[in-house]
Amino acid sequence: MSAFDIQHYDIATTANMTFDEVFSADDVKCTSRFDSPSYNEQQADIPAMAPISPCYSKVSSTSSAANSITGIFSSIDCKYHIDRQVLGSGHYGSVRECIDRVTGQRCAVKSIRKSDPAVKPVDLAREIALLKEMKHRSIIRLADVHEDAEYVHLVTDLCEGGELFDRIIEKCDDDNGTACFSEDEAAKIIYQILTAVSYMHTRGVVHRDLKPENVLYETADEDSPIKVIDFGLSREHREGFEPPMSTVVGTPYYIAPEVLKGRYGKSCDLWSVGVISYILLCGYPPFNGANNNEVHAAVQRGRYRFPSAEWSGTSREAKDFIRRVLQKDPRKRMNAEHALNHPWIVQWIANHGNVDTNARENIEDDRQYISSAKSVFRGFPTSRRKS
Repeated sequence: MSAFDIQHYDIATTANMTFDEVFSADDVKCTSRFDSPSYNEQQADIPAMAPISPCYSKVSSTSSAANSITGIFSSIDCKYHIDRQVLGSGHYGSVRECIDRVTGQRCAVKSIRKSDPAVKPVDLAREIALLKEMKHRSIIRLADVHEDAEYVHLVTDLCEGGELFDRIIEKCDDDNGTACFSEDEAAKIIYQILTAVSYMHTRGVVHRDLKPENVLYETADEDSPIKVIDFGLSREHREGFEPPMSTVVGTPYYIAPEVLKGRYGKSCDLWSVGVISYILLCGYPPFNGANNNEVHAAVQRGRYRFPSAEWSGTSREAKDFIRRVLQKDPRKRMNAEHALNHPWIVQWIANHGNVDTNARENIEDDRQYISSAKSVFRGFPTSRRKS
């Protein structure tokens, strides 16, 4: 099976889209990795190593305070030894490995240059605040934050297994005549993402950019746990107490149709989970096009198929799961609790008692949660879409 055929674009929004008070039109973002150059091509653009600043100092001067994100300047070099090798580089900075000088713990540090025109202080401050709130096994942990005159450094868990995106490409390139991921493998990944989404939504946080590039494996092991990362587009939203969100943000292949219309809620994350599920099982996205406008148009139509060449061996439960999250009308779409209680996910949980102790304890906790919520799934409208 070949990797899915997708175009490489730089933007995720069109000029005629409307925006709310959170971002101006200039703030519209796309974090798609498909337009990223190769590692060698990026070397000239990698931000320089941040200069050493005083070990600890409160922001005192007016000029410093005006440029401060956290309100405190401190030198990350005093606490961590930072490896000079860049693990990854994006639009806003570079990621490297660091080691706590006292404990020896290995972490990752993302260094963000504050002078970059694309870096908005209010957005970065919000990302830091949201990450500090996230305490879940399938969400990247923010361990520390340091700020100096030029950079903000975010210290997080070190995930050494790479992106889910890369594993999709690897599996599709195997060309062994099988599905991209087996149903068992796909259900395990989606289960972990769903527990993270449920955790976020329960706390009034919407991610708004779920995609394979924002899912990392902790280790290189085949059965490694995953972590959801990148809260740069996330925000708090109390559905029912606030107006619907209206800022158009996200990545074309994974963006929900209601986001493109500029009126949406937390259900947009479930649509993204549905797109990821579809890709895991066949290797290509359900909505595609020759350019951004065509991709957006396909998303807004909301029509997709299960071609027999790739889907004939896929279970009815897996297809039903995808149908229930890829509902164009968000009112008919499963929420995170519905999705965790879907037979495809419940069956995976029931079949995996032979995992390591920590994972078994986590699954047992989720079994109890799902058992108490079964009434939520019963009576949910059955999809009538034909395969």
